[in-house]
Amino acid sequence: MKRVLCTHCGGEDEVAERAMSVFCSHCRQRLILEDYRIKSYHAVREFATCGDVVVEKRGTVAARVIVGNLLVKGRVQGDVRARGKIEVTRSGEIRGDLSAPRLVVEGGATLKGFCRIGAAAAERH
Repeated sequence: MKRVLCTHCGGEDEVAERAMSVFCSHCRQRLILEDYRIKSYHAVREFATCGDVVVEKRGTVAARVIVGNLLVKGRVQGDVRARGKIEVTRSGEIRGDLSAPRLVVEGGATLKGFCRIGAAAAERH
């Protein structure tokens, strides 16, 4: 079993290690638990998962992003909220506001937006 935080209400749930999705016991919304690797253009209103997301060099995400951890080698256009760490490599670019407990930015990376970093940032919606 592992613990996950709901991307909708922030409530904590205990789920099976191999589960791919569950319903939050607090708000009854569906939670995606999968990890994603984005290699092409991906545009949606909101991209939310309790798992980790890697945006590859040729990948682009145009959406509001809510994730466990985020590694950006390509482009993200939209606000980002991570429960863990946001990491932006030298080829990475984020255009939008960030909120996460930890932020790692390599030299040469592009960030354009407001950054809210620290333990309190993960608790805000």
